[in-house]
Amino acid sequence: MGSQLTQRGSLDAESEMSPQEPPPWIVRTTAWILVGAFLFALLIAIVMRLPETVHCRFILIPATGADPIQSPRQAIISRVAVEEGQPVKAGEDLFVLRSDEIRGWDTQFRTLTEDLHGKEESLARYNTAYASQLEIKKAEIEQAKSEVKFRENHATTSRDLVTRMEKLAQKGGISEVDLIKLKLDLAGSEKDFSVAQRTLQQVKLDRERMETEHARQRGEQQSEIEKLKMRLGALKTDLENTQQNLLTLRSPYEGVIISMDQRTVGSFVQQGQVLCQLARKESKPRARMTLNEAGLPKLAIAQRVRYFFEAFPYQRYGAVTGKLDWISPSAVTSAEGSHFVALGSLDRYEISPRAGQVLPLRVGMRGDAHIIVGGRTLIEYAFEPIRQLRESMKQ
Repeated sequence: MGSQLTQRGSLDAESEMSPQEPPPWIVRTTAWILVGAFLFALLIAIVMRLPETVHCRFILIPATGADPIQSPRQAIISRVAVEEGQPVKAGEDLFVLRSDEIRGWDTQFRTLTEDLHGKEESLARYNTAYASQLEIKKAEIEQAKSEVKFRENHATTSRDLVTRMEKLAQKGGISEVDLIKLKLDLAGSEKDFSVAQRTLQQVKLDRERMETEHARQRGEQQSEIEKLKMRLGALKTDLENTQQNLLTLRSPYEGVIISMDQRTVGSFVQQGQVLCQLARKESKPRARMTLNEAGLPKLAIAQRVRYFFEAFPYQRYGAVTGKLDWISPSAVTSAEGSHFVALGSLDRYEISPRAGQVLPLRVGMRGDAHIIVGGRTLIEYAFEPIRQLRESMKQ
């Protein structure tokens, strides 16, 4: 009997120590809260749309284009001193080329210099001879003018004399024979006057022809001299940058390397072949984006773009907005492989992290571009793996 009482007391003590069930109203309230939270989250997942973007790399290039740096001769690239996106100062080394033609540049420079001196001396002699001939022709014109004036006066005098003699002959003061002689003299004077006029016109025409011919020949000789000067100027610049058979190409101004057409040391380049593209720093920029083929079907002109710059972290400086302006119709092959290219504009050309501080966006800066191609809800993102799985199973 005592053992039963002891066992019952221990069971009552254990029941008092075990957790009590909550009241039913608390259970119902908690259940409704959870159901409401689930429905609210489901509503947000259905209604709320998040932007869908295509990510790609970009670099700022000048809106007006870049200047190509070309090889002046057939050569082999001995050294590449720059890389894409690198800022360079005026006179900074870009490439070093090796060519056997460089050894003969000094001889070519001396030969062209002698040719230039000969052309200039020939032009000076020609101008001197022309000046002498022009003075002679001017003297001939003045003489012809004097002759015309004299013949004109003589003809006028003879005409007046014949008129008076005709009146006198009518009164019988002069014979017909003498009057005829005077008329013959008048005809001769008028003929001489006409010949003098034609002579003056011919001399003037000769002068015009001489001036035209002189202008033509002088222009041809001057053009040859200018061509020689240009070749000498280019050779002089090349000679200043040469050492034995090596030619150093330097930056003509302060700028940024936009793209590299030649990167490999030992590559053979033709005369005039583009080595790289150089742009001035102060040029107004636009973005050139490198696109992957996967995101290309979603892109369209005029889509909005957000640019995130490596030089300006997003957490501190934010992003710059812009617009997609152009997409290449076909793939472009470069040293990095085959890809598509797009161009985009920027809504602003500086970043202002705080009032009074303006940081300009310069050509050559790069980063990531997020092209906004549309929007999807959270539930669409949640079911995306299932949709992809179904498509893969169909295939």
